Amino acid sequence: MTSTHTSVRRRLPSAADLDARTGDRDRVVDLIRIFSLVVVIAGHSLMLTVTADDVAVHLGNLLADVPVLQAATWLLQVLPLFFFAGAAAATFGLTSRPPQPPGHWLLTRAQRLLRPVFWYLLAVGAVLLVAHAADAKVAADLVAGLGVQLLWFLGAYLLVLAIVPLLQRITTTMHAVGAVAVAWAATAGIDGARLTLGWEALGAAAFVTVWVIPAIIGVAYARGVVSPVLGAGAVVSFLLVDIALVAFGPYEVSLVTVPGQSLSNMNPPTLLLAGHAIVLCGLAIALRTHLARVVARPRVWWWVALGNRGAMTLYLWHLPVLALLIGGGELLGWSRDRSPDGMYAALIGSQTVLLLALMVPVVALLAQLENRPLRWWDATAAGHRGRARDAAVLVTLVVVAVAILMTARTGLVGDGWSWVMVAVVGAVVARTLDEPSTAVPHRRQRSTCAASPKSARLPL
Repeated sequence: MTSTHTSVRRRLPSAADLDARTGDRDRVVDLIRIFSLVVVIAGHSLMLTVTADDVAVHLGNLLADVPVLQAATWLLQVLPLFFFAGAAAATFGLTSRPPQPPGHWLLTRAQRLLRPVFWYLLAVGAVLLVAHAADAKVAADLVAGLGVQLLWFLGAYLLVLAIVPLLQRITTTMHAVGAVAVAWAATAGIDGARLTLGWEALGAAAFVTVWVIPAIIGVAYARGVVSPVLGAGAVVSFLLVDIALVAFGPYEVSLVTVPGQSLSNMNPPTLLLAGHAIVLCGLAIALRTHLARVVARPRVWWWVALGNRGAMTLYLWHLPVLALLIGGGELLGWSRDRSPDGMYAALIGSQTVLLLALMVPVVALLAQLENRPLRWWDATAAGHRGRARDAAVLVTLVVVAVAILMTARTGLVGDGWSWVMVAVVGAVVARTLDEPSTAVPHRRQRSTCAASPKSARLPL
């Protein structure tokens, strides 16, 4: 373990060296991206309750037990910021390179995004096989559901990335405001149809109309067409709108799904979450100068850059680490099924801090898999592909995104395995279709990050 840690450290530049080599990069985007993930991870730890018996392990939510805490989700639900940062970084890259066909561009993003997912699913599948072989039904059920539950985010993110090339048409403030208004209004229409006409199937479209909003604002930010003043105005306006939606509309306070809810704001996403996304992104833009000052410090930037190097590893593996922490606590008599008194608060607080600390060596070790190109999957070739084939690549990757969403929804039971196969086969088909009809020899793809100095590959 020591030799591995030393090897990882040996490959990393010092804080001063990294600061000097990335002076032109937009560090605020990277800060926002890693901040959003850290808050999400802390939130998962703080909210999770666990009750175990001889039959099953029951997962609960502290927000259901203590409803007054649900208002805290307006601070803890920060995933829209990841979409904002991702779209901004993609725009920096797209505007700094020659135009690429949208299907090919999306594949280059999917190669980087899905690479750690392949390794993660192999590990989950292996654990599930061992659990079934040992006839450990409780453990098998837990892994089958919880092991892939968070993949919904990757499916939604890939769907939004498919739209990012189209969003590059946003070049003025009015373009950005108009695009956000259309997405917000479309979400309002979807919610209206669901709640008044019972058209629940329309909720699937909200995964696009809601999560594209922070992406639109991210593109506008990268284009420099949204000012801090406009951002601050959006924060105040939509915060008031969101409060009104809760006070006078059908929406519940919690911005995460809570057991017993009559209307979840997350699955599918609702107009309240759409407004919350605007508030968060507006706040990020309004505070950009202050955030830039913070991340300009070499030591802060070093940690931010290191976190971004293993962002997907951090997201994918935090629940298994949290499960081990909670399981170890149960063996020691530190149970999460107690009433939320002072001792309970101390337990979840200490476990959350420990989780964040443990994720540092976990990411340092496993991020090597995230950043190591796979021989065939990450190979790339220059050449002509044709519009029809590129469109087929784009459509196939959208199918992959939907399959990932369905896998997260159903778990690794029944139809869940079919959705996994659809995702895997779809990824293989997309990669195969992307082979150019007239090509130069393959070369290893070192990175799919853009060459722009604002978003170029981090030298880590």
